[in-house]
Amino acid sequence: MDPKVPDDEVCGCPLVHNVIEVTDDFCHLPKGLCKLHYCWEKLRHAEVDLEHVRVLHELVEQEHKVCKATMNRTGLLTLMLHQAVQHDPLSTDRRFRVDS
Repeated sequence: MDPKVPDDEVCGCPLVHNVIEVTDDFCHLPKGLCKLHYCWEKLRHAEVDLEHVRVLHELVEQEHKVCKATMNRTGLLTLMLHQAVQHDPLSTDRRFRVDS
């Protein structure tokens, strides 16, 4: 159960314009009389927590991609299967050069 709110405590809910535009103003009503912003602090904490989880999820995905790229880059099988491509057919292939 929530503790009793003091009579002189202000609501303090940030006011918005057109539903999404946050203004610099806040609700000046006493918290006990403001019925419009009931428990707004809990909702704000939930929004912040949700944003933290979203950012953490994105970071985990990025870490997974980096780890996968690193594993693919340094794999022995990849190095063994790598073949050079001769783009210019007129040049001599140095892999099979016969020393005279």
